[in-house]
Amino acid sequence: MKKTLFFLLISSICFSQSKNSIDAINKIPFQDRIKNASLLEATFLKNATDAYKINYQLGLAESYANLSLVYYYQGKYEKDLYYSLKAISLFEKNNEKEKLAKEYGELGYRIKKRNLLKAQIFMQRGMKIAQKNNFEKPLLGIYNNYGVLKEMQNELDSALFFYKKGLILKEKVNDKLGIPYSLNNIAGVYVMRKQYNEAIKLYNEALSIRKQIKDNVGVAENLSYFGDLYFAQKNYQKAISYYQKTVHDALQFNYIDLIQYSYKKLSECYELLGQPDLAFSNFKKYSEYKDLILNKETNAKIAELDVKYESNKKEKQLLQQEIEAKNSRNKLIAVSVLALFIGLIGFLIYRQQKLKNKQQEQEYELKSAISQIETQNKLHEQRLSISRDLHDNIGAQLTFVISSIDNLKFGNKITDTKINNQLTKISDFTKATIIELRDTIWAMNTSEFAFDDLRSRIFNFIEKAKSAKEDIDFKFAIDNKLKDIKLSSLVGINIYRTIQEAINNAVKYSDGNEILVNIYKQNNDIKIDVTDNGKGFDIENTNFGNGLYNMKKRIEEINGTFKIDSQTNKGTTISFSLNNK
Repeated sequence: MKKTLFFLLISSICFSQSKNSIDAINKIPFQDRIKNASLLEATFLKNATDAYKINYQLGLAESYANLSLVYYYQGKYEKDLYYSLKAISLFEKNNEKEKLAKEYGELGYRIKKRNLLKAQIFMQRGMKIAQKNNFEKPLLGIYNNYGVLKEMQNELDSALFFYKKGLILKEKVNDKLGIPYSLNNIAGVYVMRKQYNEAIKLYNEALSIRKQIKDNVGVAENLSYFGDLYFAQKNYQKAISYYQKTVHDALQFNYIDLIQYSYKKLSECYELLGQPDLAFSNFKKYSEYKDLILNKETNAKIAELDVKYESNKKEKQLLQQEIEAKNSRNKLIAVSVLALFIGLIGFLIYRQQKLKNKQQEQEYELKSAISQIETQNKLHEQRLSISRDLHDNIGAQLTFVISSIDNLKFGNKITDTKINNQLTKISDFTKATIIELRDTIWAMNTSEFAFDDLRSRIFNFIEKAKSAKEDIDFKFAIDNKLKDIKLSSLVGINIYRTIQEAINNAVKYSDGNEILVNIYKQNNDIKIDVTDNGKGFDIENTNFGNGLYNMKKRIEEINGTFKIDSQTNKGTTISFSLNNK
């Protein structure tokens, strides 16, 4: 029955993009929009083509807006951003202020995890337009979604204010689809404030409405909220059951945001329950889905929109100044007497020249800004080109070396133990080189990344060390306070390489059976300790090799401090710290 309704609605959409057809699409249940995203994509692309042929600007803009939403559901975030920007440009050009306000608000909400600052700017633009023109419909979503941004910034009072403001509007118009969002968001703030009884009431009310309107994706979201509630109460087993239900439902609709969030929370639950294997397997799944959300070109696209928006704004201001200047000049000419005519002409020429100079200065600044952006884009393209060459050429050649060594060993049945061992060493060294090459490419392609990304890399390295040295007990601990800290690619790769070298030194030289890696926050510093319980050494009477020297140099390059503490038969600790102000 549900599919029949969907196809009837699709067939009713003509290229004219009438209001009724758009409303019909908006009434399709969320899960059906996701399942039938390909059909919707084809329909809106055809609508856009037909509207373009007859120069129907509004129909074209609405098609772009709907396409951006379809691509967002599919997890195609670059296309989502591209078509949303095109829709905004056309709505603004055609003075469709209500639709412009709505699109700004929706775009801001959809990019919140990729660029929170720009998300806030876009949503404020949409809110300002809607409030100024008393547009109630766009504000239904904008108030609620702006509250989400405030909650992400831990401004809970502001978040609660906007959530309740949005709920009042939705209840006024009986918006059954939107009311659960507001109820859940208000409940989320109550959870953060440990007002659990109030939160449960609102979650149950939202879940009841979503079941009533058969919003199955909304029901999946509500299950994750119950998981968050029990997680906050440290009832991790019950939280796990809800997150697992959420993953099961979200996978049916390919709801990427919800899938990756649930895997991350499952990893945290298992880690807190002392089950590292399950924590690691869920964290790997979270990382896979997280990569689908991150888009390296997103910030560049957002910056491009900003430049266009600000340039248009300046052009309008210059035009307004010229109009005012002409009116002023006409009035002066009309009331001036012949005796002042020559002086007036001189004054007007001077004024016009001043405006011209000012305009030239602004044009020069604009050209400089555009040139700087083009230079940054070229540098980014060069970095991508170099990383591709490293991966495709050097990576392939190293793989060929490994394959050739393996073929040589097993194809020729080499009996000489020394030759066989030497070939094995060359193969192992080549494999290690490939891993370091991949790490270098990873750092080159990322201008900045969170500590979560670094944690995943360290975790993988330690897992490989465990399999290579089963007689050593490896332990890895990282402070949860660090997970949202951003690092530049230079800082991140230097920290990672130093930890690698410290672990390798402990494995090779300590003769210990336990190695601990501890990363934590102390005041404004990030502290990292790599400790073994091995034989240690006398610092005063030992010549440090290249490994220790290189570690010290790496940390000093990123303005950190490096320290070695070792005592004979009492083990060694390599410590380094970075200021995080």
